Amino acid sequence: MKVGTNAAVFVLFFGMALLEAFQEGNWIKAALWLTIGFVFLLGDNIKPKPKTESD
Repeated sequence: MKVGTNAAVFVLFFGMALLEAFQEGNWIKAALWLTIGFVFLLGDNIKPKPKTESD
């Protein structure tokens, strides 16, 4: 798994989620932030399909 710039965004969102959960006890909002960060992490690892000449 290659670590790219979106991994840093994931770490930021993960940190925000943890702070939110521990400070305010709002675990649903923390889960939302964590999910958004996970989407950025997936964006780093999903490679677009190579285009063929017929496309």
